[in-house]
Amino acid sequence: MMTESEFDELWQRTEAEGYGQRLAAEYGDWNRRQRHIRGVALASIVVVAMAVPMLTIHQHQTKDYETIYCNRSGIAETQWTSLASEMLMEI
Repeated sequence: MMTESEFDELWQRTEAEGYGQRLAAEYGDWNRRQRHIRGVALASIVVVAMAVPMLTIHQHQTKDYETIYCNRSGIAETQWTSLASEMLMEI
C-alpha cells in the first residue's frame, strides 16, 4: 500500500513531467516568436539611429552667404561679408 506522501510525490512528478513535455513541445514556437520580436526591435533601433542624425543635421545646417548685395557701391563686398558674418555669430 502507498502512503499519502508517496502518492503526493508521484502525483507531483507526473504533473511536472506533463508540464515539461508541454513546454518542450511549445519551445520551438516560443523561440521563433522571441527571435521575431528581437528582430523587429533591432530593426526599429537601427531605423531610429539612422533617422535622428539625418534630421538633426538638416535642421542645424548653416547657410554660407558668399555673395552680398548692397545699394552702396563704394564699399567692398568682402567688408559686408565679414560684417554680416560677425553679426550672425553674435546671435
